[in-house]
Amino acid sequence: MLSAGLNQALWLGSDFLTENQGSFKEKQICAARRLKYFMQNIVWRYIVTAYHIGHNFCYIIGAQTIRFARHSRKRLVGSLVPVGRLLYKATDFILLRHIRLAARNIKNETICFIQGFPIAANRVREAFGRSVISGVKTLLLLPFIAIHRHRRAVITSLNIVAPVAAVFALVFTVQFWSGMTFALAVEYDGETLGYISDEAVYDNAANMATDRVINTDNSFEVKRVPKLTIAVVSKTDILDESAVCDKILESSGDSITEGSGLYIDGKFEGAAQSRSGLDTLLDSLLQGYCSGKGSERAEFVQNVDIVDGLYPVSSVTSIEDMRARLTEQTVVDKYYKIVKGDSPLLIAAKTDMSLAELRALNKDFDKKIFPDVEVLIQKAQPYLRVQVVRTVEYKETIDYKTVTIHDEKQYIGYSRVRKNGVEGQRRVKAEITMVDGIEHSRKILDTKVTKKPIDKEVVVGAKKINKTVSAAGDGISTGRFVWPLPSCRRISSPYGYRWGRLHAGIDISGNGVFGKPVVSADGGRVVEVNHGWGGGFGKYIIVDHGGGYRTVYAHLSSINVSTWQKVSQGQLIGRAGSTGYSTGPHLHFEIRINGRSVNPVSYLR
Repeated sequence: MLSAGLNQALWLGSDFLTENQGSFKEKQICAARRLKYFMQNIVWRYIVTAYHIGHNFCYIIGAQTIRFARHSRKRLVGSLVPVGRLLYKATDFILLRHIRLAARNIKNETICFIQGFPIAANRVREAFGRSVISGVKTLLLLPFIAIHRHRRAVITSLNIVAPVAAVFALVFTVQFWSGMTFALAVEYDGETLGYISDEAVYDNAANMATDRVINTDNSFEVKRVPKLTIAVVSKTDILDESAVCDKILESSGDSITEGSGLYIDGKFEGAAQSRSGLDTLLDSLLQGYCSGKGSERAEFVQNVDIVDGLYPVSSVTSIEDMRARLTEQTVVDKYYKIVKGDSPLLIAAKTDMSLAELRALNKDFDKKIFPDVEVLIQKAQPYLRVQVVRTVEYKETIDYKTVTIHDEKQYIGYSRVRKNGVEGQRRVKAEITMVDGIEHSRKILDTKVTKKPIDKEVVVGAKKINKTVSAAGDGISTGRFVWPLPSCRRISSPYGYRWGRLHAGIDISGNGVFGKPVVSADGGRVVEVNHGWGGGFGKYIIVDHGGGYRTVYAHLSSINVSTWQKVSQGQLIGRAGSTGYSTGPHLHFEIRINGRSVNPVSYLR
C-alpha cells in the first residue's frame, strides 16, 4: 500500500514537470485535480484494508469459539457418562431389579394359577368318583388348597397392601380429627340441646327465643344459666343461634309449632302458620295503593322481614287478625280551624308545615281560607306504611305573560287590551312518590313544550293629567269620551233602574278612591258648578261638549274649575268624594244627549 502511494506521488510529480510548458493557472488546476484523486484513492484503500483486518479478526475469534465449545461439550459428556451409569446402577439396584423380580414372580404365579384349574378339576372329578361326600369335601377345600399353593404370592401381596392400608388409615385419622373441635354441650331442662362454640351463642339464642313470644301472661321463660360441659365434636355438629333458639322452643312442649314470623323494623309482630298466606297479605297491602296505570313500584316504608322457624302457639295469629294489626291507624286525622286574619302562609307557619304539604292534604286549599273552616294538617297513618313511586305523564298549562305598552297620547288611568293572552301547554314526565296515598314529593324527569303561550298586550295611558287649576283648557271637543276617574275603573252601580227609579249614570268606586283626580271626559266649556247640596248630588260639575252632549260629575269632594271655563279632554276638574246623598266615596258620572241621559258605558273608551 505504501509503495502504491509512493508511485502515485512520483506520477504526480512527473506530470507536473512534463506540463511545465502550460500556463501557470492551468497547471494549478491540473495539480489540484490530481491531488484530490490521490487523496480519495488513499482513503478508499485504507477503508478496504480496515475491512479485511476486521473480517479476519472476527473469523479467527469465531473459529476459536466453535472449537472451544466442541471441546467443552466432549469433556462434559465424557464426565457425565460415568455419573449416568452410576445413577442407572443405583436405580436398578434400588427399584428396577425388584420390578423385574416382581414381574417374573407375577408371571410364574399367573402360569401356576392357570395350570391349577385342570389339576383342581381332576381332583374334584376323582373325589366325586369315590363318593359324593368326598367330592363335596374336596370342592370346599379347594380355596384353602389354592391359598396354600400360592402362599408366597399371598404373603407378598399382603406385604405390599399393608403399608398402603396403613397410609390410608393415617390419612383418614388425621382428616377425622382435623374436623373435630372443642365445644360446649348445652343441657336445658335435663335434655341436651346440642353443641355451641361459646356462651354468647346461647345468650343470643335465648334473647331470640324471648323476642319470638308475645308473652302477655308471662308464662314463657327461658333459663339464662343452662348446664354447659366441654366436649369434642365435629365442626358440623356445632349449632348457630337460630338453631339453638329452635331447640329451646322445641323443649317447651306442645305449645310450639312451625310458622313464619313477621318482623317490622326488627320488632316481632306475630307469626302465621302459612308463609304463603303471609306473603299474600303483604302483597295485597302493597297492591291496595297501586293504581295499575303507568310504571310504578310499591314498597313498605319500614323494613319488613319474614323469618321461618318455631314459634309458640300463643304468638301465632290468623291472617285476618294480622291484617287488622297492620292496617290499624296509629296516627289519627288532625285539623286546624281557621281564624279571622289567617292567610295561607300564616297557617303554614302556625302548623309547622309547608304550603305544598297543606295543598297536598287539602284540595282547593287557597280557596277555603275563611273563618271556622277546618284544614287537614295530619292524615291518619296505618301501622305498616306503604310508599309508591309512580312515573306519570300529564299535560300542564303555561301561563302567558302580560306586556304593558305605554301610550303617550292617552292619560294615566287609560287601559285597553290590544291582544288577548293565550295559555301554552307542555307535556311533563314526572316521578311521584306517594306515601299512604298522599303525594310526598314530585321529581320532574322531562318536559316538552307542545304549544307556546301568547303574551297578553295591554295599552295604558302615559299622559299626565294637567293639575294646574288656573290653566285654561282649549275647549276643543273630540267627540270621544275618556274614563273620568283614571285611578279606578270599578263600576259599583251600573246604569239602569234601581229601587224603583232610573239611575241615570254609573257610580265608579273602589278602595282609596276618595280625593282621587276627576278629569273631563272630553273638551268643552263648564256650564254649571255647584258647591252645596245640589239636590242630592252634593258638589258637582256639568260640562257642555257641543252638539247636545253634556257630562255630569257628582259627589265631588272638591272642585277645581269655575263656570264658563274652557277645559280640555283629560284636564283635572275636581276630586272624588262623598258629598250629597251618598253611601260612600265614589264618582257619579252621566252622559246626556239633548237633555236625555244615556248609558255612559257605551260611549266611554
